[in-house]
Amino acid sequence: MGKTKPKRHRSKKQRPTGLPSVQETEAEENEFAAAAGTDTAMESQSLTLLEKLQSSSDEEKVCACTSLANLLLESAAREVLLQNGVVKSLGPLLLDSRLVIREAATGALRNLSVCGEQDVCEKMVSDDVMTPLTALLDQYSNGIPSSLGSKAKRDPALTTLLQALHLLWNLCESSGTAVNIFNQHSLVNITLLCLQAHTAFIDLALTAAHCLQTVSEDNPGTAVELTKPTALPVLESALMSQGESMQNLLIRALAASILYNIKGHLPAVSQNQTIQAIVKVLCHTLDTDVLSAISKLIPEMTQNGQVTNGLGAATEHELPDVELPKTLSDNLAEVEAALTAQQVALEVASNMCCTEDEDDDWEDMASSSSSSDDLQDDSTDMEEVPFLSPLCLSDEIHGALVSHNLPDKVLAKCAFPDRTMLQALVSNDRGKALFKGLLRVQSRALLCLQNMIAVMDLKSLGGPEALTLVLDKLLALMDPAPAGAELVESLTSALRSVLQKMAACKHAPHAMSEQHLTKLCALGQGSPSEQIRVNVVGMLGSIGSMLATKAESEQLLTAVGTQLTTVAMKDNSLWVTAEALDAIFDSFGDGEVADAVAVKIGLVSKLKQIVPQLKSRLRQGKNTLGEHLPVVINARHNLMRFIKYKDSQ
Repeated sequence: MGKTKPKRHRSKKQRPTGLPSVQETEAEENEFAAAAGTDTAMESQSLTLLEKLQSSSDEEKVCACTSLANLLLESAAREVLLQNGVVKSLGPLLLDSRLVIREAATGALRNLSVCGEQDVCEKMVSDDVMTPLTALLDQYSNGIPSSLGSKAKRDPALTTLLQALHLLWNLCESSGTAVNIFNQHSLVNITLLCLQAHTAFIDLALTAAHCLQTVSEDNPGTAVELTKPTALPVLESALMSQGESMQNLLIRALAASILYNIKGHLPAVSQNQTIQAIVKVLCHTLDTDVLSAISKLIPEMTQNGQVTNGLGAATEHELPDVELPKTLSDNLAEVEAALTAQQVALEVASNMCCTEDEDDDWEDMASSSSSSDDLQDDSTDMEEVPFLSPLCLSDEIHGALVSHNLPDKVLAKCAFPDRTMLQALVSNDRGKALFKGLLRVQSRALLCLQNMIAVMDLKSLGGPEALTLVLDKLLALMDPAPAGAELVESLTSALRSVLQKMAACKHAPHAMSEQHLTKLCALGQGSPSEQIRVNVVGMLGSIGSMLATKAESEQLLTAVGTQLTTVAMKDNSLWVTAEALDAIFDSFGDGEVADAVAVKIGLVSKLKQIVPQLKSRLRQGKNTLGEHLPVVINARHNLMRFIKYKDSQ
């Protein structure tokens, strides 16, 4: 066999004339021509397939739908096809009298909804895909085909229903208009009918559960329908289903999420019982040992290298999968279902720890603070914008969380998975999906922990010693520094919540060092995420407030003050600047150590430099602040008062 000579990347030669050579010009023209030729060929292929959808031949229509299903996975082709009315061409085929054509057309539209961004789903809805889809689903309203097990996956009527339900779920997830149509046509009934199939056709039931979870969020119309005597038992049956598979675990987690979404519409006498049942399911879901299952699969995955399409369950309309041994394929699907179930469980637990009217309170504060009076001169004694009252849990939720020991289970999921395992997963195509799933679970756990610590009282959390233990575990996650904006935001949010709680109970961390401060600051430095930078200054503010009255803490407090003043003076975000100022007020309000450090770092003179800058920036950027406007206005008001107070000392 011959050897190939490796190509060398050579730098371009100097041009004596300063102009491109004839050879370079011809090469560029050839590149443009090739690119144009590719686009032209794709457009030609797309238009040809659209024409074949109008063919009188059933075989040609099916082939065209199948080809479109694959072509729609290409972003360039997707744009061409959308511009040329692919939705309006495929839509009528959902109601074709021949099942094979319905199945192919539904699969193509589902692929379009999966691969596109939100605007693609909006475009599909505006092109009236919901009319034929609603009519298709309505045909199953009197009952779904009764094929069971493996036969169900080969029944074209059932696979068409599965694809249609997937399409409905994707559209409702991205389009408010689709959700309105869902309500108007009472599509909740057919979706519940599919959910009832969890004992016979689990894939159909899972898709129905995902769809109901999506449409039941902040949707009073659907909530009322789901709490009717004919509907509620279906959800309760799914919640209490006895299947031992990980897919059944996911069904129960999704049912818990749906029931929590509609809890405000449940009969008052049964709300406490329902909350207890939901938390019990969440705990059971989080107790599942997914890591052990993954460890057992890694050797077999390595032996059977494969490529995953990343689009969920495989169908003939999606990207082809390399054939896997049946047991391995089934086991991978089980593990993926378990990871999704734990993600859902953590999201539900996190939502339980959020007050229902929090968003409304912020909106009210923003609107009440938006008048031009807020931009008056700082010397005027103005009424301060009120802050939110402390968050609190209902007795029912608080009791359920504590009695089932949910905080400990959430904390266990915050731990970073074994790095050797993660490296093995990253090196394997199918393993990458599991890798991402593990990191999503960790991120959701950290955010859930943040919410729990914020709303639960110190005693329920285990006291100051428990907080110290949690802080140590979170600080350990910074070595080495975490990567990925989602994980960093989750970790900094959890750290901020723990330190705020410790500051509130005046329990200073014993192990905090200047090295820890450096690592904490590094999480925010250079980050494009405002939320991450806000979390970091919030952490520093809590640390500073605990150090302000603590003996022999001058060195650490100096580091805190220096970092906060740097952020307040140089960060280009008004929100981050305001949060940094609030952290300074918390750290240097009172205390002999705080006063000494304030003089040492020239705090007051630096704050005086910020006053005119902040006033100007607020005037220019006020309309872009949204929900953060009250925070910025309060910080500006308090800045002048803080300076006057320090000057008076």
